[in-house]
Amino acid sequence: MSPKFGFFKRRTSDNFHDKKSQANSVQSVTDKELLDIIEKEKKLLEKDLIADLEPIRKSVIDCLDGLRNSADELEEQEIKVENPKFESLINTSKKILITSIKKESFIESSEIKDYEDAVEFKNNLELLINRFGQVGDSHNRILNEFMRKQINKLKNQFDHLSSLLKDVTKILSVKQAEIHKSIVCIDDLILFKEKLSERNYAQGRLSELTEERGTIDKNIEDGKREYDDFQKSEGFLNTSTTLQKINDKKNEMAMFEKNIIYMVSNLSRPITKFSYLASKEIQGRLATMQNEPLEIFSNTPQYLELFGELRKHIAEKSIQIKDPEKTIHQIDEIVNSLPSLSSNLNNLKKELMQLELSVNPKNMRHLEDMKSKTEMYEKYRSENISKVEETRNSINELDSAINALKKKIEENVFHLTNTNYSILQRQS
Repeated sequence: MSPKFGFFKRRTSDNFHDKKSQANSVQSVTDKELLDIIEKEKKLLEKDLIADLEPIRKSVIDCLDGLRNSADELEEQEIKVENPKFESLINTSKKILITSIKKESFIESSEIKDYEDAVEFKNNLELLINRFGQVGDSHNRILNEFMRKQINKLKNQFDHLSSLLKDVTKILSVKQAEIHKSIVCIDDLILFKEKLSERNYAQGRLSELTEERGTIDKNIEDGKREYDDFQKSEGFLNTSTTLQKINDKKNEMAMFEKNIIYMVSNLSRPITKFSYLASKEIQGRLATMQNEPLEIFSNTPQYLELFGELRKHIAEKSIQIKDPEKTIHQIDEIVNSLPSLSSNLNNLKKELMQLELSVNPKNMRHLEDMKSKTEMYEKYRSENISKVEETRNSINELDSAINALKKKIEENVFHLTNTNYSILQRQS
């Protein structure tokens, strides 16, 4: 007798029946509560599926037992062959068929407990039938020719297995859509919970950053107040005046260097032509004269001699230039002013050194410390602003993902349970 399959029969508890009668109302639940509801719904769907598959599973096991018994009977039977030349071929085919049946006619016989077990049962049955088919196809002609009676019996059993596979496939096709919906809902709820956790963590991090920002701003204000107070002190006023003098003196030195550069730059073309005639050592000094003119004062006699050599080459016209008399006059001006320029430079250096020595080191260190602290806290503030922006963007993205998931889950759960559920979002 063929098993009766409850394709359209639905088993539900009274609790679920009561909920489905409230399709027009909205029930607020936490994600955990909704997960429990969906898991129970999945179990009920699986219970229906298992009940429909159980008689088929038993029929499959009985059919496989019958196949093995038929294989044992076939093994004991002696096939009579009129032509001896076919005897070896027939016996080989017979042996292969019997061995295959005994080897392949086993399937997991434990009970089907859930949807995953049901899918595995169907796949194993399909694989088993395919293997039998491969063996039968390979030896079909020989077996039908010489063992028709025995093969017909096996064929009926194989056909019965194929019919049972069709029944399993049909039942799964009806049930798996709803079960798959419940699995999708469960996966989405797990993802929803993860997103909520990420969102709560990000919110906590934002609170930490906001608190950190307050501390940074306070430190900046304290630093400014400390700096303002120090500006009013006598020590700062004295140091500030000295620092201004130091700055002025450095500007004087910069102007002095600029003037020297200008004076030497007037001789750039003759110096370049002179370098073509000079040794490598003199070429190096000429390059220093052009690129670092203040070095002239570190060895004045040497460079005076160099200017003299340059003047001599111009006067003797071994260096051809446009206005030799003007150039000679410019060289003479530099040479004549070098002693006084050297003295002025030395005076500037001494005055700068005296001013720098007069600065209170303690006040300078204090100024540097305050400056460093302010720069450090300004850097922290900038980093904090960036982190706050990133965290807020992350929260916005998570909110969008959470809202989209929430809508999707609630719609899918309604289609699955015929009950309107609204997920409560518990966010810190």
